[in-house]
Amino acid sequence: MNGKSIIGGEFLIKESTPENIFIPEDFNEEQRMMADACQDFLEKEVIPKTKEIDNNGHGLMPNLLKKAGDLGLLGLCISEKYDGMNMSFNTSMLIADIVGITGSFATAYGAHTGIAILPLNYYGTDEQKAKYLPGLVSGDIMGAYCLTEPDSGSDANAAKSRAVLSKDKKSFIINGQKMWITNAGFADLLTVFAKIDNDKYLSAFLIEKDFPGITMNEEENKLGIKGSSTRQIFFNDVIVPIENLLGKREEGFKIALNILNIGRIKLGAGVLGGCRALISSAIQYSTERIQFSVPICSFGAIKNKIAQMVVKTFAGEAISYRSGQEIENKIVEFEKDGLITNKAEVKALELFSIECAICKVYCSEILDYVVDEGVQIYGGMGFSEEAPMARAYRDARINRIYEGTSEINRLVIIGVLLKRSVKNEINLFDEAKKVLNELMSVPTFEDYDINNNFSKYYNHVKKLKKGILIVVSKATLHFENKINEEQEILMNIADMIIELYAFESLILRTNKLYLKQPNPILLELAQASMYESTKNMYSSGFEASCSYLHGEELNFILSALKRYTNFDPFNLKDCRRKIADHFIKKGNYKLFNLL
Repeated sequence: MNGKSIIGGEFLIKESTPENIFIPEDFNEEQRMMADACQDFLEKEVIPKTKEIDNNGHGLMPNLLKKAGDLGLLGLCISEKYDGMNMSFNTSMLIADIVGITGSFATAYGAHTGIAILPLNYYGTDEQKAKYLPGLVSGDIMGAYCLTEPDSGSDANAAKSRAVLSKDKKSFIINGQKMWITNAGFADLLTVFAKIDNDKYLSAFLIEKDFPGITMNEEENKLGIKGSSTRQIFFNDVIVPIENLLGKREEGFKIALNILNIGRIKLGAGVLGGCRALISSAIQYSTERIQFSVPICSFGAIKNKIAQMVVKTFAGEAISYRSGQEIENKIVEFEKDGLITNKAEVKALELFSIECAICKVYCSEILDYVVDEGVQIYGGMGFSEEAPMARAYRDARINRIYEGTSEINRLVIIGVLLKRSVKNEINLFDEAKKVLNELMSVPTFEDYDINNNFSKYYNHVKKLKKGILIVVSKATLHFENKINEEQEILMNIADMIIELYAFESLILRTNKLYLKQPNPILLELAQASMYESTKNMYSSGFEASCSYLHGEELNFILSALKRYTNFDPFNLKDCRRKIADHFIKKGNYKLFNLL
């Protein structure tokens, strides 16, 4: 994992090798000890209070966050200068993953350590950071992030909140309304976005809750994450000292977008702990539930569900930690070039905005899949609040909405990719021309090393990339500068990219593990993933192409898709049964105890 790292999106046109990617099994002893300490804290302090948290026990959430601060969990990536732990980016991903099991607490924790702290950490002055960061890191100060308004959700820059410079030019007077604000009920410091006068773009402000003119509605009655505080906040002639402007004037929109990148990838990691816990619960229940005189885990239909839950979660872990380390590599690279850590982190996250969006979409949708199948395995008990699935089902749904909806993130994936291609930052169209020339030539037989168990999968990855390149290039040539109006097609292409990244990451992870411990279950995981991802990619490519092509042109593209998504048939049923049997025998699915 040394040397110059790639930039976001280049996985489409460049090959990766196991030795050049990070997998969760690569975490060292110190990082695993940190994860164990976090897990221990959750099991002792948070999980036993789950019902109390959901009932919004007064003062419970800030008290728990304070205890997390005492352990150093609130300032993992913050400089030691401000009492933080100064840990690596991927270590913070690991902790987000572990905390993800806790539902409402995970929401409060993620909001505080992410969108509440990081704008200040990345864009604050030395004076601002010295004043607020130590308290935020210790948990003596609680934070909240105030961006969304009734008329500005996905279109954040449409916010109507306004700031006016006072006559003495020593303060701003802010008026406006914010909604869906996590941690609002107990936050001490608010990062608030508003436009100064008639500015085109937002600015950001640090506002203390005790400033006169701040009022709130009652707690929102939400579908899930009921234990997290969510309120509307109103600002009525709130006087904010001019030194509390965060960043430069009109830099707020940029701050919001950059913070979204870290929010997206952290959310991706943050649902994985929940996925593993739900799979483990489903496995345990399926071994205890007797029907027709046998445990239901002996039935093929149940094994099929468990196997697919495992494969998807395994892939989610692979993409999250692969992306996390690539961001970390780029941070280190920028620091060596002379950038200070904060600026290096912002720049690295921006470069990997595609991967951040992929992690958010793929992992949040995995969680929904896992919890839905978990309810099904539990049957009637899955619908009872006495079992773990009901709360998890409610809690899971929000993840596809915050940090930008799944639809917005799909458009981000393909939008950023096309922009970088137009700027020649990624040679997407040149590679597409090569594929087109290949299609016009006589097909060659597939060539891979029969002595390498993973050679055929890498060969298939190459083909799938070619399939994407053909669909992308054809659509952009057809629609030209109107391609952004074709959201359905763009989302189809984004789905192809997401599935490709998930499959490639899983193959790299299984191969790297196989080199250390050649367990045959790794080959089954690779096989099952190849089927699922290829099926989904072909379907998305087919739908996109049929949306605008006709006749011979359509037949040509569909023929190319078939060529690049073809693979040798295999017994999928037995493959999934082997995967399920492996984890049923283990009795659980754990991050560091898979084999």
